[in-house]
Amino acid sequence: MFENEFTQMLGRYSDAVSDRRKFIGLMKDIFPDQPMQANLVNTVFDLGIAKEIISIDHISNAFAFRFVKRLVDEFGISRLNADWAVSVWCVCFGQRILHKSCDIKISAAKSGAAPAIKEERSPDTGKQYAELFRYTRIPSGYGVTGFSGQNKRTIIFPNMYNGQPVKKIMASAFAKCEVQEVIMTDGIEIIEEDAFKGCLDLKQVIFSNTLKEIGDCTFEGCGSLVTAALPIGVEQLGRYAFSNTGLKGVFIPQSVYWTGEGVYSNCKKLNNVAIPNNIISIPNGMFCGCEALADISLPETIDGIGESAFEGCSALQSITIPESVRCIGERAFVDVHPKFTILCQRQSVAEQYARKHDITFQIIY
Repeated sequence: MFENEFTQMLGRYSDAVSDRRKFIGLMKDIFPDQPMQANLVNTVFDLGIAKEIISIDHISNAFAFRFVKRLVDEFGISRLNADWAVSVWCVCFGQRILHKSCDIKISAAKSGAAPAIKEERSPDTGKQYAELFRYTRIPSGYGVTGFSGQNKRTIIFPNMYNGQPVKKIMASAFAKCEVQEVIMTDGIEIIEEDAFKGCLDLKQVIFSNTLKEIGDCTFEGCGSLVTAALPIGVEQLGRYAFSNTGLKGVFIPQSVYWTGEGVYSNCKKLNNVAIPNNIISIPNGMFCGCEALADISLPETIDGIGESAFEGCSALQSITIPESVRCIGERAFVDVHPKFTILCQRQSVAEQYARKHDITFQIIY
């Protein structure tokens, strides 16, 4: 049975989902007599479903239908075949391999059963889903200012309105909204300040691959937010953009060249952070109050650590500060772990800072 063999392949060659050439080669070798099924699965792979499944905690119907719709609209694939291909990825990779919670079952539509992935319909009779959003004109397109639909639990942003591209989610558009899941289609480039500030029930955000900028305080106070993987290509993270959220892990892409003050401050559950080597400074208060942060690695490109950057990181026991660092702000390491140690090179700025502030340090070579 295709689904079982596909699951076994994914389990045996776990690295294939990040290597297109290897993945396509395996599909040809393992399914030589099932070219239609293999091609359908390959097409969904090229839409980036594997990467998105890895980044989320829960595979919802809304998540799956977005891929079904793209297969139908962009590739002319039948609804039945699209339903099957997407459901195979959700179940075989998401549920069976990654053990994600999943609302989807593998489609049995060919046997006359209802589709496994239900079409996302609005309860607002007579309106297209895109018409339930409120818009404002911006240069060369539209920005979203709100949503008037009845069901705000899952919001799937359109990328077109009146034949023009939707490029922005405007300031404070969904602040304190009851939304639980946000899905952004490709085309959206900017999320302005306070757009989702204080959305207490928001658990998951799937960003568009075209996103370039996340504004100040965009998700500040979204205490339930645990899934918000930044897309490759995002360039700016505004001040306090993810402050006071429930994020546990953060991977900052190489494309990011600017991060604002306090961007991940008071994320109490944050314990895993990856900072790329194109970041040149840790801004003021970037990880202030991140009580679970026990380990962090700074790239050799860092030349400054801002004030209160790690203040209140009570689990942080050590940090290696590269010789490239030329300034360290006051209170950068206040209220960290009692055994906190700075690892640094002899006669470096970090050594001088440790001596001045009576912080334990260890010379490394």
